[in-house]
Amino acid sequence: MLNRVGIVSKISRYREENASRPSRPPTRRDVAKAAGVSPTTVTHALNPPPGARVKPETRRRIRRIAREMGYRPSFVGRALVSGKTYTVGLLQPDHETLFYALYQQMLLGMVRAMDADDYNILTLFRSEDDRYLRAVRQGRVDGMFVLQSDLQTRHIEKVIATGIPTVVVNKAYPLSADKSVGCVRADHERAMEEVVEELLSLSCRTILAVLDHRFVDANVIIHGAFVTATERRAGRGLVGSTMIPSEENFRLQIRSALSGGQRWDGILTDGIGYAEAILAEAEAAGLAAGDDFQLITTDIRDGATTRGRRERSAYTQQPRTVGQEAWRVMRGLILNESADRAVRVPYRRYPVKA
Repeated sequence: MLNRVGIVSKISRYREENASRPSRPPTRRDVAKAAGVSPTTVTHALNPPPGARVKPETRRRIRRIAREMGYRPSFVGRALVSGKTYTVGLLQPDHETLFYALYQQMLLGMVRAMDADDYNILTLFRSEDDRYLRAVRQGRVDGMFVLQSDLQTRHIEKVIATGIPTVVVNKAYPLSADKSVGCVRADHERAMEEVVEELLSLSCRTILAVLDHRFVDANVIIHGAFVTATERRAGRGLVGSTMIPSEENFRLQIRSALSGGQRWDGILTDGIGYAEAILAEAEAAGLAAGDDFQLITTDIRDGATTRGRRERSAYTQQPRTVGQEAWRVMRGLILNESADRAVRVPYRRYPVKA
């Protein structure tokens, strides 16, 4: 085995011999010569095919030498050896979702994590004729992310039926014994437990949750978790209720409730916009956040709070972390390595008031 001095000497000799040909990139054979191994061993160390056996210390040494020499393996050769495309499909509901801030943050987390493994994303969209399945059937991807917020499952089932590694992102999906399927999403259940417990600790006994749980998967989970969390604490005098915000005029909806004598000492809103409307109408009714009621918000934006920062605390999802975890699960499925297939990423709590 070559020692460090010997390796440096061989790399220096290679550079001297090729000084007159600066445009010539180092080859696999050049790396093998500098490392004192065969070209096949270099291939197995840099792009190990299934069943390849290379000692960890040898793999590290070869990779260090390749890096110092500036060697870049051929993508075509690597694909032929590994049988992989180094591309993962990303199935989204439609073209408009490209503008969704939540999806953009999740995608950012994905691609940054995938960079380390030299993997790329192929963006696809759902369609009635299932065109998105062509990428799978043509062998153009090694796996499929299914990123969505709605309640549909037909397209997920179609992707899974192909047998390709599949990770459902941002939606709850029950996992079976099929080890080629994973699910990564925010931990809405844990967030609701923390929110309700925090309000209870602030002496709140009547809590209102404002969210529309009819169409969005996350809100369905949040609604169920809120109901469960409040019912579990009923013995401590806690009463929970929910309100679906009016699409036409939410402020009028709150105004009518307050003018009718409705009061809550704790309010949770799904989104900053609803919180701002409640604060405005509460102020008009002579009620102040922090004195007459406690306000907590949830949002998809990191660190998002109301303009007046009048809530007690804000809970936000961590979409970039969801994206990172989605790739970790996908990588494990592609490589057939043991890994958690169901991951829930906790919310981050931002205390707004001391």
